Amino acid sequence: MNRHTDSSAGARKLSSIEAARGIAAIMVVFYHTARHLNLNFGVLPWHGVSKFGHAGVDFFFVLSGFIIFFVHSKDVGNPSRLWVYFERRFTRIYPLFWVSLAISLGLTCLSSTVTLPSVGTILQHATLLPFGGDVGVAWTLEHEILFYLIFAAAMIHRRTGIAVFALWLCFVLASWVYGQAYESSPLLARLASTYSLEFFFGMLAAYLVIILPTGLIYTSLTIGIGAFGGFALAEDLGLFDGYASSARVAYGISSMLIVIGIAGANLNGRLAAPRFLAHLGTASYSIYLLHLAAVGIIYKLLTVAALQKALPLNLLYPLLVAAAIASCIMISRLVEYPLMHWIRRLISDRIRGRKAQIQPVPE
Repeated sequence: MNRHTDSSAGARKLSSIEAARGIAAIMVVFYHTARHLNLNFGVLPWHGVSKFGHAGVDFFFVLSGFIIFFVHSKDVGNPSRLWVYFERRFTRIYPLFWVSLAISLGLTCLSSTVTLPSVGTILQHATLLPFGGDVGVAWTLEHEILFYLIFAAAMIHRRTGIAVFALWLCFVLASWVYGQAYESSPLLARLASTYSLEFFFGMLAAYLVIILPTGLIYTSLTIGIGAFGGFALAEDLGLFDGYASSARVAYGISSMLIVIGIAGANLNGRLAAPRFLAHLGTASYSIYLLHLAAVGIIYKLLTVAALQKALPLNLLYPLLVAAAIASCIMISRLVEYPLMHWIRRLISDRIRGRKAQIQPVPE
């Protein structure tokens, strides 16, 4: 039986999970860049090898479930930890998202073909609450916010939280079986989505990685990589519908097995992620949120310089991907983390100030 460290210590050691986030982000960049070029050239570069790249989102959802449960499982039933939980989630998600939203609105203003949304729509998008339409590539964050809120219920009261999770799981499965999409209700549509199952797969991975014997950890990794790769190849060949609800289960379970394998091996000291992949993982949120804008801007610059037609498509493709990733890494270092740390310090300073105000004055 594995003897892993506690979750808080283990979280600091999971460089492999950070690297996996980077790989998932790169998959999504390749996918969206190929679609962008397809719109302009009428053909997918590299013979459509990256058609499965959207499955990086499935991997992200599984990772989210894993990380939240692995880091906060001891906080379940402990409402005193809610403030820290929400403060960490808020500062991690919203500041950079608001930056990306501002960039998106700025690009919309410069476009002659896209209409600027109403103020009400912009404000609704800024909350990331699922009561309106999608917010571009950030539609995944609406699912994340719902998951965070439901997990918070478990922190407030353990049994209530478990009941809510059980009801959510039953709702997803029933909606899938009966084909209910709830198109008229964005909230119910997101709650019923089979993407939600991937949070459960992630939490299950966090539980299994602690209890599975070492031998099964590596078996899990091997099966997971083989299954994920098999589904990806089948999708590229047109033999598998990667957008079907069943694909969320296929890619989700495959991702769960991979996460169990890499996390377990990492915790056992038998796997260390290459530093460059860990750096990509650190910048993965910026890459995910801003790569579409980066691809669009860089492509426009290449068009102005008359290079997009001069370069062969199969060379333009990796060049565009690499330039977008490099740009997002710079944004991560110069904007994302400085902004996040500044807001956290600001919140911390205000809390300390309030505590000082309520201290009794010595007579």
